[in-house]
Amino acid sequence: MTTAAFVYTDPPELTCGSMNAFAYIPAMPGIAYRVLTKLVGIQEIGGRCVVTENELAELLDVHRSLVGRGLQSLSHARLVSRSAKGVYRLNPMVSGYRTVEDQLEAIGSMDPEDRLDIDDFQERYDEAVAQAENDRRMRAAARKKSPQVAAPAEPAGDTSVLDFSAARRSRRRTKA
Repeated sequence: MTTAAFVYTDPPELTCGSMNAFAYIPAMPGIAYRVLTKLVGIQEIGGRCVVTENELAELLDVHRSLVGRGLQSLSHARLVSRSAKGVYRLNPMVSGYRTVEDQLEAIGSMDPEDRLDIDDFQERYDEAVAQAENDRRMRAAARKKSPQVAAPAEPAGDTSVLDFSAARRSRRRTKA
């Protein structure tokens, strides 16, 4: 009789991770948890995830825009950062490693601001979401204030019939 240990003699690539870090994850939209769970499951050693939003959407059977919202929430929570297009990095506190020593080294070298095991983590997440929303509103307001192409002036007099030859003549005069 063969056991699983006998058949699979090579140890799995990821042998340890810090699951207690999940106790500190803030209240986020549901799609963020689904995206995080998928990223944790497909990560390379140290939390590197090579997957596009389209691929995540297909894996989760949701629209790509939902994946984008989930990734944005995870970014606000400092759980996931984008390294490049299609390359994400999990926070070291939720990443998988080969050894406990590797994990402790990665967590020890973290910026204290990125740690998950702090009391005000929910408040920091809420502030990041509020700041992102404020930035979005400011960009929208700036777009509204930007000069738009002016509409042509209405011709004087009877507008039911427009004399195209007169309009052409007046444009020729203004170009010269």
